[in-house]
Amino acid sequence: MTRGGVLAIVTALAALAMWRSLTFYSNVDRGPVMDPSERALAQRVLQRALAADSAGAISAGATAEATAWALRAARRDPAMVRGWISATETRNRAQRGDTVTRTWFTTAAMQRCSGAAELAARFVRDGRRLTLIQLESPCVPVAPITFEVGSDTTAR
Repeated sequence: MTRGGVLAIVTALAALAMWRSLTFYSNVDRGPVMDPSERALAQRVLQRALAADSAGAISAGATAEATAWALRAARRDPAMVRGWISATETRNRAQRGDTVTRTWFTTAAMQRCSGAAELAARFVRDGRRLTLIQLESPCVPVAPITFEVGSDTTAR
């Protein structure tokens, strides 16, 4: 084999190795990206909750259940809610039929939570309409608001 042939083979192998390394790293899954419409809806609902505007949250596209959770979370830990409003990092996204579950997190107010301050939001798509049907987080435990009515409710 001539010197030119050996040089051509070495050059071809080097080019192949470089191409393989580039394609290997270009196929790395960078994780789910934030859907702008999902993020915008969750932000609007959380902003309305911070303002204690339940009607605004519902008109923005949330159900009464999701709105109630957001209002309780805003009362209990407004710093965490503000962190979720500005969150841009998403943990995962799962879709089954017309229902999407999105989890994202914030580093704001992390001292209140062990680990990442996650917020899971469940959305339903009906054609072009997106509805926020559920919010939940292990970092802001919000018990449902309950009222007890005693047997003696007469005014004195």
